[in-house]
Amino acid sequence: MEAYPFRKYSTKVPADWVDFNGHMNTKYYGLVIYDAHIDFTEHLDLGERYRYANNCSKALVESHCIFERELCEHDEIEVISWLLSVDEKRLHTFHEIYCTNKGYRAAAGEHLDVHIDIETRRVSPFPNDVLQRLQSIEKEYAKFPRPDKIGSTIKIPVK
Repeated sequence: MEAYPFRKYSTKVPADWVDFNGHMNTKYYGLVIYDAHIDFTEHLDLGERYRYANNCSKALVESHCIFERELCEHDEIEVISWLLSVDEKRLHTFHEIYCTNKGYRAAAGEHLDVHIDIETRRVSPFPNDVLQRLQSIEKEYAKFPRPDKIGSTIKIPVK
C-alpha cells in the first residue's frame, strides 16, 4: 500500500536562499513548493512518462502560497503533499513545508491543475482509468484530517 500523505521532497536551507533579513527569501518557498509539486506529479503518474505515453499532461492554472513562519539557513525542511480532490479535468493539491529541526509548519501552497491534450493545447478529460485511479488516491487522503488553511483567501481582516 502507498504511504499517505506523500513525503519525498526534503532539503536544508542553503546560505544563498537567505536574504538580508536573515531568513529564506520568499521566492525560494515557491521553488520548494514547485519542486515538491513535480515530485508529487510523478508520484501520481502524471509526469513525464504519462505525457509521452498519452500525449496529455497537466498545467497549473492557480496557485496560492501561505507564509506562516520563517526558515533560516541550515533549517531542515520537508514537504508533505496532499491530493485534496479530483474531477474529470482538474486536480486540487496542497503542499505543506515543515521545518523538521524546529518542529513547525512554515508555509503551504495550494494548486489547481487542469488536464490538457498536448496536441490541441486545450483542457481535456482524464482517461477513465486514470480518473478512477486518482479518485481512489483521493479517497485514501480523505481518511486523514485535512491540513489547516485550505482554500484561504487574501483579505484584510474586518475590524
